Amino acid sequence: MKKITLYLFLTLLVVFSCKQESEKKASPLTMGPLTISNEQPKPGDHLEIIYSSAKDVEAFYAYMVGDRNYPVDIDFSESNNEHHASIHVPDSAVALAFLIRADDQFDDNDKKGYLVPLYDESGSKIIGSKAATALYALRQGSDYGIKMDEKAAFETIHTDMTAHPELKADWNSSYLQMAYKNDKIEGKKLIDTYAATIGTQSDVSEKEYTTLLQTYSIIGDESKLDSLKKVVLEKFPEGSTANFELIDQFQQESDLDKKAEIFKRFSDANSKLGNIGNYMAGTLARTYYQNKDTDNFEKYVSLIDDKSRRASTLNSLAWPLAESGENMAQAEKMSKSSLDLITSLQNDQTDKPDYVTKKQYAKSLESQYRMYADTYALILFKQGKVKEAIAYQEKATDAKARDVDGNQRYIEYLVADNQHQKVIEKAEHFMTLGHANETIKEAYKTAYLIENPSATDADAKIASFDKEAYKTQVAEIKKTMLDEEAPTFSLKGMDGKDVSLADLKGKTVILDFWATWCGPCKASFPGMQEVVTKYKDDDKVVLLFVDTFERGPTREKMVEDFIKSNNYTFHVVYDPMIEDSNDFEVASKYDINGIPTKVIIGPDGRMKFKSVGYGGSIERLVKEMDIMIDILKS
Repeated sequence: MKKITLYLFLTLLVVFSCKQESEKKASPLTMGPLTISNEQPKPGDHLEIIYSSAKDVEAFYAYMVGDRNYPVDIDFSESNNEHHASIHVPDSAVALAFLIRADDQFDDNDKKGYLVPLYDESGSKIIGSKAATALYALRQGSDYGIKMDEKAAFETIHTDMTAHPELKADWNSSYLQMAYKNDKIEGKKLIDTYAATIGTQSDVSEKEYTTLLQTYSIIGDESKLDSLKKVVLEKFPEGSTANFELIDQFQQESDLDKKAEIFKRFSDANSKLGNIGNYMAGTLARTYYQNKDTDNFEKYVSLIDDKSRRASTLNSLAWPLAESGENMAQAEKMSKSSLDLITSLQNDQTDKPDYVTKKQYAKSLESQYRMYADTYALILFKQGKVKEAIAYQEKATDAKARDVDGNQRYIEYLVADNQHQKVIEKAEHFMTLGHANETIKEAYKTAYLIENPSATDADAKIASFDKEAYKTQVAEIKKTMLDEEAPTFSLKGMDGKDVSLADLKGKTVILDFWATWCGPCKASFPGMQEVVTKYKDDDKVVLLFVDTFERGPTREKMVEDFIKSNNYTFHVVYDPMIEDSNDFEVASKYDINGIPTKVIIGPDGRMKFKSVGYGGSIERLVKEMDIMIDILKS
């Protein structure tokens, strides 16, 4: 009996000890201002997140599955400069990335980012988590200030693939492409080995064939590419490869009826049109519209099953009519339809793409709605419906009012409605933000003198607003300052002479990355010409227009013809393609993922600013360039 009692006591003691052990609180993981409740988080965990900052904070996390990632909002609540949130880690995840924006600037954690591998029940890192974080840092990191050496990323991924071959089923496409880019000889061996493996299998999926097609395309083996494509098209006549063949045929075909036949073949084979089918339907709709074939236009525009894309197509056709004042009834109908489509998406977000968070999607829809409301307001105004136009222009104007042209239209509508006091109020707001042009200032002055006939301080008030705006803009631009090494380069110019960054030490150097096919690049060029003209006699400021992402044997002639036909006095240099690669040398060095991108290098030879895109205002672009140059001169 004593032995039984002792046995029961020991058993309970063990159970109680195990329970106590399981109830021990996990040790937290702290990375700078970010704290996560478990230093070894697992799939399925609920994690408490704390971010310490006195700034306004918004954030999301991306969970990684194989070589893909999926973003999810983090809903913080703030208390005493601590931002608290809870998140759930999906069961399929292998790693996490936390992306935190504080006062409109992403916290890059000293360029390392907040990348967290996940662990299994034994406390070991989940297989593939190292590869996933390395790939995320490499591919998405530059968007958030994270730096990742390409070779180091590949070595991490290669180590995971070598140690755990079972990962390759999900990783082969990314892995083989990176392997070839890292080392062409070794990469080619891996590709050949993969091809040989595929060749011995009797049941090969289209995904596996597609991986091989992509690698053959990258290494430029046209013979193997064409041969394999025939096999894939025969085995999968309605697969993704067949769809890409149809889009190639569609783009090359000039006969409209035959293009419509190609689209029908595609739509018959695919229940959802996706990007390819919607592109075809949109192209057909626009072409029939230009041909004044209303029935076919309405037929094909209605077939675009992506509502956002259909709205974009309608707005792109309505806007030129709004500007010209032609066919206003049709323009109003199309524009109002675009707004209704976006409203329906805002009310039901089940079609949200998986590459954006719910908040990002909502903001994107808000942005689209404002853009299309701007179009609709102009159409209403040109039809004499001034008060309705004002109502929609108010919807088109966001709190930051960055669209100077839109601000001007708003003021013009208010002037037409004799709302002088509101003209004063809105124009002051736009001027204080630095988002006003001369037309807005003149309208302000006129309205101010109407409301205050004996006033003599109108010009002084405008000057005061401009001064305040300049201070605000300088402060905002200073927040974006960098201090990073500027990679060296030596490039051939359009004039045939070489230009080396090393020779420009001591000067402020502005690199404007562009291409002749890039619409926003070309739209920004009148403003950039103003900058070039303004600083042409300043030997301490150099502007280089880096033609990149441009291919073909006639590239240089195409660039030269474009520059000369527009009478630009740009110093153009050519960014060469990296041998046996689709990448470009200087664009790769400077992490240029989209154009236009402007990189400003200070007199100390270090990168100080990086500005992506074009906001649509020439005046604002010139002012921003002036401010950046002034900051670096001071």
